[in-house]
Amino acid sequence: MVWSLQRPASFVLLELFDYLQPLLHIFSFFLFSFALGSPSDVLYIEKLIADEAQKLGNKDFAGLENIFTKNATYNAGTPPNVYGIDEIKAILATILPPEVITQSAISTQSITLLPPFDEQGAAGTATGVVYITTSYIGQGDLEGQGLFYFARYEDKYVKTGDFARYGGWRISERLYFLFGKPIGNRAVLPPSLQELIG
Repeated sequence: MVWSLQRPASFVLLELFDYLQPLLHIFSFFLFSFALGSPSDVLYIEKLIADEAQKLGNKDFAGLENIFTKNATYNAGTPPNVYGIDEIKAILATILPPEVITQSAISTQSITLLPPFDEQGAAGTATGVVYITTSYIGQGDLEGQGLFYFARYEDKYVKTGDFARYGGWRISERLYFLFGKPIGNRAVLPPSLQELIG
């Protein structure tokens, strides 16, 4: 880059900006990291959420021990509050029985890392809003039919010492909010489940 004193100052400033732009991008990245937390933490939490939905669809309730903290709370209205990983596994196994084909589909996610951050910009706690559709799929005479629940999770996440999975992140609290009534044919549910989840 060659600057000339004969050129207007505006051109010189534009050239200077072009020259410094890569450095500004690097500075912005680090500023984002320290102001909002490490982007890798968000990716870990998004992976945590996705794997939880997959485990529900596969009825892998034992695998939820790697998703929730041991003393996590879960409020889905049925029952009003569930405390601890053992109760969480039990209630989810009840409303997602193995004889019923289900799918838990995650859509919009908004993760917020909470300060304080460490020297690398990593957070220790976070909150999240996650939109989910739970589908119960008809079988036999009801093949091709289903019942669909639209809901929102409001989560709290905490970083534990188990960094082998999800960078240590786990769900410590989950609130489940249902959007209106389910859509579809309730007959796809076994009678006991119809009474339980409505």
